[in-house]
Amino acid sequence: MGDIAISRRGFVPGLEASRGVAALMVALFHCGQATYFDATQQTTPLVPGSYRSQSYLDAAFRIAGNGHGAVVFFFVLSGFVLMMMLSRQADDLKGSVGPFFIGRVLRIYPAIFSTIAIFAGLFLLTGMSLGPAEAYSTMNVIANALLLRTDINGVMWSLQTEMIAAPLIFSLYWFRRRWGAVALLLPALVLIGLSFSKQWSGTPGNGVSLGNLYSFVVGMIACAYGKKVVGRLPNSALLLVLAVGGFAFARPLLGWWSNWSVIFETAFAGLIATLIAYGLPLREGRLMSVARYFGRISFSFYLLHPLALIVLWNMPELLGKAVTAGVPPILLALAAFALSVLVITPLAHIQHVAVELPAVRLGRALTWRLRPKPQPDAVQLG
Repeated sequence: MGDIAISRRGFVPGLEASRGVAALMVALFHCGQATYFDATQQTTPLVPGSYRSQSYLDAAFRIAGNGHGAVVFFFVLSGFVLMMMLSRQADDLKGSVGPFFIGRVLRIYPAIFSTIAIFAGLFLLTGMSLGPAEAYSTMNVIANALLLRTDINGVMWSLQTEMIAAPLIFSLYWFRRRWGAVALLLPALVLIGLSFSKQWSGTPGNGVSLGNLYSFVVGMIACAYGKKVVGRLPNSALLLVLAVGGFAFARPLLGWWSNWSVIFETAFAGLIATLIAYGLPLREGRLMSVARYFGRISFSFYLLHPLALIVLWNMPELLGKAVTAGVPPILLALAAFALSVLVITPLAHIQHVAVELPAVRLGRALTWRLRPKPQPDAVQLG
């Protein structure tokens, strides 16, 4: 954010707010996926997943609730922030390995353990779940907690990708220190090329997906070179508006499932992060404060929001009766979104405070001990 809102610790309020907006986009996307029984007793989503043959309101809902694009933005933002963190803290390769990976593990896994425990507890008490009952065998629960599987809480596929990306980000940071920009640009191009392979990309939620790895690298590139680029731009505020527009309309114009849509979303997400971090500061205000709050709890909110789906996705008959009574499906989706946010936000806040923050503090304490301490200068005798 510009002149610039990056503090000495590298904190950017605008990036925190953008993370909160992305988390809410995922929640809106989930609610639009809920189905109802139509007049033929077929299940129909509240908001169609295609941009064709539907109303402008449905299209606007899908743009605002672009959950897949929001996850792409999360990946770009992770690459950006981790690159910033490494640039501030990594003094030598050997001394930075432990702090980086301990920090990653303690940032991600404690909240995952807590979330899986909540899902497992809910299943044991009520029998309610998103997946089959077989997913709650002891070994499978452990596999989900370790991110080896994601059939208990489907959104955790993105955390699998985050953990796979961690050694890539760390390695590319050090390669760049030795070989310069080519150490980031070449891997980005190779990974973009690989993303067109179905064997490489996989299907999010059904096995490990590597197709979005280049998004992290684009975030690193945006962090490393964005400040110089933004400094030469005449109107960063206008460019930010155009970048948000490009991100929003990439899928409507290029296709929801097109790989090119994801590539363009990644490029625009990198530009958005760059302009927020290095461009003009975003104005503080009530909306900004709300977005920043959801940015702070976004990780737990993202993990726990599927709890609402356990109810929402298993009530097609009730939703069908509401549609038959004349309630527009999109209105039901918006009402479900509002209610799910009201229910999940307090849970996410508690998990953020009770699990995430203590784990982050523990990580900082451990990594501080691992970092090599400066040696006193040798005393020269005359």
